[in-house]
Amino acid sequence: MYDYTALFDFFIRYNEAMYRYAQSLVAFVAVGQTGAFVKAARQLGVTPSVISHHISRLEDELGETLIHRTTRKLSLSENGKRLFEAAQRGFEGIELETDRIKAGSEHIAGALKIALPAFVPDPNLETRVMEFMLRHPSVALTLEYSDHIVSIVDAAYDLSIRIGDLPDSSLTRKKIGSVQHVFVATPDFLIRHGTPKQPKDLESMPFVSMGRSNDVFSLIRGQNTQEIKLDVCQLSVQSILAAKAGTLAGVGFGNLPEPLVADDLAEGSLLRLLPDWVLPPLSIQAVWMGTSRRNSLAKRLVEFLQQ
Repeated sequence: MYDYTALFDFFIRYNEAMYRYAQSLVAFVAVGQTGAFVKAARQLGVTPSVISHHISRLEDELGETLIHRTTRKLSLSENGKRLFEAAQRGFEGIELETDRIKAGSEHIAGALKIALPAFVPDPNLETRVMEFMLRHPSVALTLEYSDHIVSIVDAAYDLSIRIGDLPDSSLTRKKIGSVQHVFVATPDFLIRHGTPKQPKDLESMPFVSMGRSNDVFSLIRGQNTQEIKLDVCQLSVQSILAAKAGTLAGVGFGNLPEPLVADDLAEGSLLRLLPDWVLPPLSIQAVWMGTSRRNSLAKRLVEFLQQ
């Protein structure tokens, strides 16, 4: 006959050990994704000392070094890389199943802090965000508009909506739309500098830059693609609205979202340059940390925006 009391005690001790082990694994995966104890701590809402404690305990239990620490950076050991990949797969499986369970419930609650560009080129995007809130009264959103791109982890954003290609990272991203930019200038600017006939003509004309170190663009007409580099710049800004203001003032020609200048083009206060040539469309992407505590709510909002 089984000693059920002893068996029960064993499972209690076993589950407690596994709970502690799971906490340490979560801390370890957060460090692996963010590359820093401080960023992992901010992501999980704890102090860096708690993260350090969990990593040390995990290494002690396994008897292996998982993270090489120097004064300048952290790197995963070979064993650490294998454990990181396995833990990520396990957490993704758990997340998938919990999301399926939650999807069966109509009640969605929580708060998200969202970063957006100063000008959202798709007006339906903001409409959909508001519709999501109306459908789910227990959801609270904080929307912060800026063209200054900051780290989601450092700035404690739950979700970021950005335009164009983004650097490769461990962040989760989904395309939710696209926007077409156009080169435009005022009629007075074209009187002073001439009307460009071909893409290379733009290289000698003053340009309102968005602060890039390298303003290189590809223009497409049918099967023909030409690359141009714009470095004649009197005005450099970090705001799309400031770029429009500089363009309207005639300081230079601008590279602006078509929805932002649609009224100006219709009125004639701005003219489109090289109308036979087009710039490649830019993606509108939703970006978020896959291990965030609000990951599930961020995913639900993104899925709603994709519909």
